[in-house]
Amino acid sequence: MLPAPVILATSLIPGRDQALQAATVASWRAAGFEVISVNAGAEADAVRNAYPGVTVTPVEATAEKFARKPVPYIHDLLRTLKQACFARNVPLDQCTVGIINADIFLRPLPQLASIFAQQAKGALILGPRVDVPDMSSFKSFAPSAGDTYSVGYDYFVMSADQLNDFDPSPFCLGMPFWDYWMPLVSLLQGRPLKTIMSPVALHVTQETLWDDTIYLFFHALISYVVELCRRGRGRDESPQARQFDLLFDLISHLYTGAFARGTEPKKGASEPDAVGVAELADFYDRFQQVIVHHIKSNTKAITVPEAAAPAA
Repeated sequence: MLPAPVILATSLIPGRDQALQAATVASWRAAGFEVISVNAGAEADAVRNAYPGVTVTPVEATAEKFARKPVPYIHDLLRTLKQACFARNVPLDQCTVGIINADIFLRPLPQLASIFAQQAKGALILGPRVDVPDMSSFKSFAPSAGDTYSVGYDYFVMSADQLNDFDPSPFCLGMPFWDYWMPLVSLLQGRPLKTIMSPVALHVTQETLWDDTIYLFFHALISYVVELCRRGRGRDESPQARQFDLLFDLISHLYTGAFARGTEPKKGASEPDAVGVAELADFYDRFQQVIVHHIKSNTKAITVPEAAAPAA
């Protein structure tokens, strides 16, 4: 049996940000991670040529039809990670895997991969980032008490026996809300969440621009939560279960109404009413606030030391 690997999956973008991605990939490999890039078949050779040492796995299906770029689905990255563990003949509970955005630099902290492997057993590690002004900050960065972490997450690490927790979904790398969907899945499956509250991951500040496709992913996220609640209806007759069922009816009713008013044209019109569109956008904003709060309130904060512990 080969040594238990620690494998990160990403999707490198060919022909763009090559210096940045070369630096981020080098940081992952220096930390002890194996790297797999999952790409559309048409991109695979370009990524292989640009990033030697990275295993490139082509996929037939991408989310290009609605994301307007050939980004891979999260379930395809997870499937690729499972196959990588099997190919190494390593039991899933001994194989540590993760997903990371291609523009995230991991600082050269001692034994980072080993720490992740230890902390990820049976749990999902959530990785926020610290923004820096430019790539030169990757080397010059000095931690401080004033470091500000992102609201969302740019990488996740887990033991591979958790990969079956995640069903196929519309969520994809490079588009919104996959970073909320993954911890929600784990949390609702009863897995513990752990958030890295150390400046491990750095990201060069840039403006994030989303078009109307963001509403598609908002709808997918809410529909996922509603569906999980629906599956749990009537599971027993306890007061807690009845309270749960009432909350399900409430959120389902409110969202169904808001979605209809924000997406269906009014009678005699070709577009939804502006008031209904604004109501739906407000519903999405408030839902996101609740999700962020719920995830954060159900995570255990863990830290990564800046220096290796002295030998005993």
